[in-house]
Amino acid sequence: MTRQLANFLLCLLAAVAVGACQTISEKRKIDYKSTRVLPPLDIPPELATPDSIRGPVPGASSTATYSGFVSGEAQKKSEVGSDVLPQYDGIRIERDGQARWLVVKLTPEQLWPRVREFILNRGLIVDKENPQTGILETDWAENRANIGSGIQKVLAKSLGTLYSTGTRDKYRFRLERGAAPGTTEIYLSHRGMVETIVTNDAADIGETRWQSRPSDPGLEAEMLRLLMASLGVKEEKAKTMVASIGADTPPERARLERKDNGVSLSLSEDFERAWRRVGLALDRTSFTVEDRDRSRGIYFVRYIDPDNVQKEKGWFRSLFSGKEKAPTNEYQIVLKGSNSETRVDVLTKEGAPESSKTSERILTLLHHQLK
Repeated sequence: MTRQLANFLLCLLAAVAVGACQTISEKRKIDYKSTRVLPPLDIPPELATPDSIRGPVPGASSTATYSGFVSGEAQKKSEVGSDVLPQYDGIRIERDGQARWLVVKLTPEQLWPRVREFILNRGLIVDKENPQTGILETDWAENRANIGSGIQKVLAKSLGTLYSTGTRDKYRFRLERGAAPGTTEIYLSHRGMVETIVTNDAADIGETRWQSRPSDPGLEAEMLRLLMASLGVKEEKAKTMVASIGADTPPERARLERKDNGVSLSLSEDFERAWRRVGLALDRTSFTVEDRDRSRGIYFVRYIDPDNVQKEKGWFRSLFSGKEKAPTNEYQIVLKGSNSETRVDVLTKEGAPESSKTSERILTLLHHQLK
């Protein structure tokens, strides 16, 4: 009897696990917070039927009724639109290669609070925000949609933060004034990390570390679709617009040339396209854009190599080694272009040519994103 019960439980666990795996592969979502469905709003009994509303209405010549009130409100909403989620169709999605961005017929000042509210409503935390550069960056978050169902959901719900999917996501929203007056271009980039086990040679037990993983164009497209819906585009229309922008692989348009005096990066495109693509490449890598000057073609960035993070000194060591001056890690990414060719160079903070290994490292990272 005990053996039969054990076999039954084993089969049940296997069925639940298979169902969980199938659920994950069927549909992929973005869910960075746990939501719950609230009960429907209770309507007071006196408003549930078209009875007369007690009390005179100023400016009305006859008694107001519930049906008249509803029809009047519906007419107002049809004239001025709903304040909760206004239907706004002044949005289009553009594409250049693998880059996608939104063009909205609103100013950055009008869009900034709405994009920030969208981020918070998705369960994400705003880690960095700079209205001057138009950048909103989220903190690292776990996509709970990857948990699936069955035992995985039970463990995730019971253990809470102790249960992890092993992946983290971060998003950067960048708002720039569009070429047309009164428009704004919204660029969205994704960065990911995955938890891996690193085995130590001196011990059999390995330790876990978070390492970078490639950006996911699928998550970027899904987040763009959700942003469009929050700005007033209907769900089906937003889905159709995103799906119409394919993801075919474009031809290589970046060349990294090594010369005696250093490394240079050339892009086979005009300045406008190069400026847009370099901006997205900076968002997707380990760069912090402090400022930018589009008229001069300069991105002022701060770069910290994630593979060369300095360890903090202990108290005893810092007591005798003295206080060392921390590097600024500030550079200028300069674009100089013509009708069909654009060159990308790395300069120091003061604008002098950067001839160190860092310059080659920066151009190599940009080439990997732009090729």
